[in-house]
Amino acid sequence: MRIMTSKGLAGALVLAGIGLVMSACNTSKATVDTFGKFTSSTSPGEWINADGVVQESQKARLFTAVVFENLEQDVARGNGEYLTSLAVLLNIPAGEQDEFKTHSQSTYPLLFAPDRRTAESMLATLISKREDHRIGSQ
Repeated sequence: MRIMTSKGLAGALVLAGIGLVMSACNTSKATVDTFGKFTSSTSPGEWINADGVVQESQKARLFTAVVFENLEQDVARGNGEYLTSLAVLLNIPAGEQDEFKTHSQSTYPLLFAPDRRTAESMLATLISKREDHRIGSQ
């Protein structure tokens, strides 16, 4: 039987830790690609102000690009932290957020249509359909 040295044990623990961290990451190639497309289609001056902070008008777009797959799961369920965060970034009043979540869930097939499955398209469609829904219910 071989006795493991403290260096060997430390190395094994580091490798195990890296494996756990990598498996815990929920960032897939699709998310990275979506974020890359978003950032390549806009110049930094359009979404970051002089202080290096994301402009208010761009926060929902950036958020959607980064968490697109998680947001898709929340929209499918009609609830979740990503969908709630998006509602806040879109300045939807707290009293209207449940309706926003329900409406988002009901338009899921349109929001995540395979032929235009991008964060930009999803967000634009969500905003457009929400405005149509609000106008129609008045």
